[in-house]
Amino acid sequence: MNGNRHGSWGTRQRCRNVASALAATAALVFPQLALATDPAGLPVPPQGFDAKSNSIPHGEVDESVSYSTRNEGMQKVSVYMPPGYSTSTKYPVLYLHHGIGGNEVSWLGKGSNEGNADNIMDYLYSKQLAKPMIVVMPNGKMSGADDFARFANWEDVLLKDLIPWVEKTYSAATDADHRAISGLSMGGGQTFNFGFPHTDVFHYIGPYSAAPNTKAPAQTITNVATIKQNVKTIFISCGDQDGLITNSENYHKFLDQNSITHVWQIEPGQAHTKTVWNRSLYNFAQRIFLDAGPATGGGGSGAGGGANGGAAGTGNGGAAGAVNGGAAGAVNGGTSNAAGATTTTAGTGTGGGTAPSAGGGATGGSGPGTPTAGTTTSSAGTSPTAGSGAIDPGVDSEGCTCQAGRRGTSSASLALLALLGVLRRRRAAKS
Repeated sequence: MNGNRHGSWGTRQRCRNVASALAATAALVFPQLALATDPAGLPVPPQGFDAKSNSIPHGEVDESVSYSTRNEGMQKVSVYMPPGYSTSTKYPVLYLHHGIGGNEVSWLGKGSNEGNADNIMDYLYSKQLAKPMIVVMPNGKMSGADDFARFANWEDVLLKDLIPWVEKTYSAATDADHRAISGLSMGGGQTFNFGFPHTDVFHYIGPYSAAPNTKAPAQTITNVATIKQNVKTIFISCGDQDGLITNSENYHKFLDQNSITHVWQIEPGQAHTKTVWNRSLYNFAQRIFLDAGPATGGGGSGAGGGANGGAAGTGNGGAAGAVNGGAAGAVNGGTSNAAGATTTTAGTGTGGGTAPSAGGGATGGSGPGTPTAGTTTSSAGTSPTAGSGAIDPGVDSEGCTCQAGRRGTSSASLALLALLGVLRRRRAAKS
């Protein structure tokens, strides 16, 4: 009996060890799912991530387009569309805001030159690190007595003029699961001020280096339960040498105190700089729209990585995981929102329209048939396509063999190995 008791204890202990390892690995692979008591410590992006490259596909930019408003006359906005943009697909939309001296071209490296959104998004798609999205860069400063008023008065125009115009003019999804708000400095303050009170409009919130126009957390977050229920990703970043860091820090502390999941990214040695803002967009864009449900409109059926497009593994195009077919390097990420499933960034695979669901190796079933929440699909999530190079499903990017069934590998161990594989591939893609 003692032997049985010890054997049972040993089994339970091994299960606890595996569970602990899985939890730790998940916190690394899916940092948006971890509480942020400590800074995220995300690595510096690869060299050239924000530079124009002629060797990768480029998105299309409608620069300084005019649209009408009810109370502010004609206003201007720049709109980035991903490589392979197609009106047959409904894309998620990121509303990206400038700082105090900026306008609709500042995120395009022009004017006040506050960022390089088009280059960053092109790079992310070339590495299959983000879900294809429309990026809307408006002039977010309206009329008013001072800068605080001019940036505050943008809220009404954003919600009642710009968003309806974007959704009428472009092939954009029209629900909160497919909308994100982000911005730098005064635009970071706008992101806090407009994002949290309007979680019926935005499910992804990403302020960078927020300025003094930022309202106190208790003013914008009046219902903690609503934030926990509605908001999928909160990403807060700032340079550790930024004199305005308290504005962001106040939210980080408030969110921690209320056990609201978020990413708290500190950029070491950086002040109030474009470097911080480009890095922040690079990191935020990888963490949004990952578990958004089906959007209105069609897309090509996915393939490979255990997914066939479709939401929750139910089948073909027009749903989360559907691909924007035929565009080299433009994958619509695949996510499976099955009950209890955890999702990660768009999986590997380029061109020809293929995308693994749930990153191809995340927990949460995907692919044809009915998945079981919490099961692991595919081996470390690869979806090789023409031109991408086939990958042995039993060998990860660093040459480690981890095939199912070797030496009686347990399902828990395979889950851990799958997660490790995703992590290694993400790191390899960034290097």
